Amino acid sequence: MQIGQFQDLLCGFGIKSGSGVPCSYFSSVVSFMETREELDYLPATSEGEAVAIAAGLVTGGRPAFALMQNSGLGNAVNPITSMLAIYQMPVLLFISHRGEPGGSLDEPQHEVMGKITPALAELCGLRVHRLSDTSFRQTLAQAVEDRVPTAWIVGEKDIEGGAKSRPSARAVRCGDRALPKPGSWVGTLSREAALRATLPFLNSGGTDRPAVISTTGKLSRELFELDDRGHDRDNRFYMVGSMGCAAAFGLGVARARPRRTTIVLDGDGAILMKLGTLATIGDQSPANFHHVVFDNQAHDTTGGQRTVSATVDLATIAIAAGYRKAATVCDEREYQEVLSEHLQSEGPTFLRMMIAPGARRDLGRPTISPRAVHSRFATFLVEAPV
Repeated sequence: MQIGQFQDLLCGFGIKSGSGVPCSYFSSVVSFMETREELDYLPATSEGEAVAIAAGLVTGGRPAFALMQNSGLGNAVNPITSMLAIYQMPVLLFISHRGEPGGSLDEPQHEVMGKITPALAELCGLRVHRLSDTSFRQTLAQAVEDRVPTAWIVGEKDIEGGAKSRPSARAVRCGDRALPKPGSWVGTLSREAALRATLPFLNSGGTDRPAVISTTGKLSRELFELDDRGHDRDNRFYMVGSMGCAAAFGLGVARARPRRTTIVLDGDGAILMKLGTLATIGDQSPANFHHVVFDNQAHDTTGGQRTVSATVDLATIAIAAGYRKAATVCDEREYQEVLSEHLQSEGPTFLRMMIAPGARRDLGRPTISPRAVHSRFATFLVEAPV
């Protein structure tokens, strides 16, 4: 299939956005998308991040795909199985088939994954097809109609033509943004109390309320219980599973709905798991994106095991990655002041709130299903200003 035909078919179904970690099999796809103003391609730092970005785009009403080499499929298993499958997000995936049995001689590192790629994709709950110029239109139409996550396995010469990607000559940015103030912080406020202090910012704005994405674990559980006491909740996306993917999902949402403020409520363990996402956010630099990390130096959900956040200056990393503003605080009053300032500023912004570990023993779980959460949130976004 020629690259023009491939892209025309995608565009014919309204699919003009994508994210990925490239493979040589997709060189012409990436180059084609990056040279067309009407198309939108977001380079990702990992395959799981690409899946989460595409999921955010789709949820925001912009059909999207994720592409990856099959050697990186393992990196995407978590968001595929605990996000796409659980929330039933109709993200399309294109997975190259390096090391394909019976194919041309390939590098040794592709041998095992080459043998198991189609089966692994199916085990992840994906509807799986081999990309073919004779059946792609039909299988694509079916995937769009059924709104289910679908993958195409792409062989070495299944997509041909077009120019190969060339690295762009961009000046390296260094030292042009103010670093966070130095200091030492110890969290004393509980996460639930910090979330309660955040609620006024999540519920304000009337019809212009922000899109709120909360990370997996006790943070989302606590936010849901606070919300369940009478606050509006259709602008909330409570993430279950997909640890580390909240920020990438939020980036996709922010990209799809640039006039809607997007707030990601994250945790230290989650952000450390996919630290590369900070670089992707800095590169894309969405003005409507605001990142809040509640840092208790622990994996609370799994028993309070320590993270390594105490030795990591996350706010400085955020600035180095390209965020416009970043700060670390530990006091409720200062937290609300800085959060208010950030939300009135051009993003992306980053706020690290140091909190105490632990949670209530009687903490419940969301009583609304993941699919209902996603459906309600997607409706909220689609009804929001583009």
